[in-house]
Amino acid sequence: MKMKKLFLLLLVTAGILVSCEKEDVPKIEYGEAKMLSFGYYTEDNEGVIVQDYVVSEVNSNNITILLPEDVDKSKLIARFTTSEKDTVKVSGTIQVSGVTANNFTVPVDYFVSEGTNNAKYTVTIGNAPAFVWSVLPPVAENDSAVNSDMKVNPIDGLPYIIYKADRELSDDEKAAMFKFENGAWKSLGEISDGRVSSDLGLTFNSAGVPYVSYMDYTNEISQTTSVKKYNGTGWELVGNKGFTTAKITYSSLAFANDNKLMFFGSYDGRDGTLVRRELSVSSFENGAWTTNATIPGRTSDLVAFVQSSVRFKDAIYLVILNAVTPNSFSVYKYENNTWTTLMDKWVDPNATGMSIYDIDIDLDKDGNVYVAFADNSSEATLKHRVIKYDADTKEISNVGNFISGVSGSKYYFDLSISPLGVPYLFYRNESGFPTITNIDKDTQDWTAPNILANVDASDLSLDFAPNGEAYIVFTVNNKFFTYKYSAPAN
Repeated sequence: MKMKKLFLLLLVTAGILVSCEKEDVPKIEYGEAKMLSFGYYTEDNEGVIVQDYVVSEVNSNNITILLPEDVDKSKLIARFTTSEKDTVKVSGTIQVSGVTANNFTVPVDYFVSEGTNNAKYTVTIGNAPAFVWSVLPPVAENDSAVNSDMKVNPIDGLPYIIYKADRELSDDEKAAMFKFENGAWKSLGEISDGRVSSDLGLTFNSAGVPYVSYMDYTNEISQTTSVKKYNGTGWELVGNKGFTTAKITYSSLAFANDNKLMFFGSYDGRDGTLVRRELSVSSFENGAWTTNATIPGRTSDLVAFVQSSVRFKDAIYLVILNAVTPNSFSVYKYENNTWTTLMDKWVDPNATGMSIYDIDIDLDKDGNVYVAFADNSSEATLKHRVIKYDADTKEISNVGNFISGVSGSKYYFDLSISPLGVPYLFYRNESGFPTITNIDKDTQDWTAPNILANVDASDLSLDFAPNGEAYIVFTVNNKFFTYKYSAPAN
């Protein structure tokens, strides 16, 4: 009986085993693990790159993207797409497209997985071809300039030249403008009603509309200031003509915000509200000009000479050469209707002389202030130099070494910080030739001087477009010469 039960148990067990062997086990089908697109977007890397770099279709497991040498590759954020349901890891860390940063100074391996399907993609960043300076088509050859300046419109990224026309009759020496568009220089016409002084200002509002300041001999009081803006077909007054109450020299123009335009100049009247050569601050707001204001804390005995201003976000930064013994300069910030003094009557303790004929200011993307000027703190002769005012620590430091330039009263240098934070200085070398240099990121010193032309140049202007390209304008015998800084043509 026991044997029979044991035999039945074995039969039942065998049946179960046989039944299990016959039953089909469902097989899981995994989709393809694949990277579909990969790139770096300005939206994800604000202040690090100035344009998008994208591989829209990934056709290889080795992805190479060329970025400018000056890009900080240590914390780049990548945006990517993959096939459905994939997970992406780098060194075991889950990657979120448009969020996760990685150090791309070395190749980075991306592992894409779906179930048991895996794929590895190696991303390598190479250096894009170095930008080069190339000559632009000539400005109208029948026109020439006594004085000029150039700035790049931050909205359309194109250069605009403001200049005083050189004419046979002085009454015909009006302010006028050129714009570079579609590969050629286009005239935007004459701005002033008659003869102007050589001191001109140019700025743009947030919509990219150019505004120009000039001192007009045809005003009721000679060489008081007027401002006009370009309306798309011609020039129209901003407020009243000749709004300052005295002749103005050494001026600059900038927007504090969309609703407030600021004009700065040296008050050149012998009698009036301000002391002669005191800084005069004017502002256009709510359809009217107010003038003859001053900066709190700046004393009237400080002679305001050459000055330069720049807008950064919703603030104006202003540098002024103080032509009193010893010569010095001051840097101010205007924001939310409040003035702050960043550098007060600054002079290098080793300097016994500072040029009062040229100065420039610019800011990097982090709000650090750079000032270019010339002094003799390194040796007996005046040399160009750039200093940096750190926005966080308030400390002042040298940027690179001193630079030898042309001697004389007018230096004509121009400082500009690239969108990637690299200082560039455009100046006349010891022979007066137009020369460009920039700070090398490895040596933290100025690169070898690049002489653009073996000519005695005047009115040097340098400015960057938001995409990292730059433009240069200078004059030789009152004729324009223009260059563009960009990737070499194929």
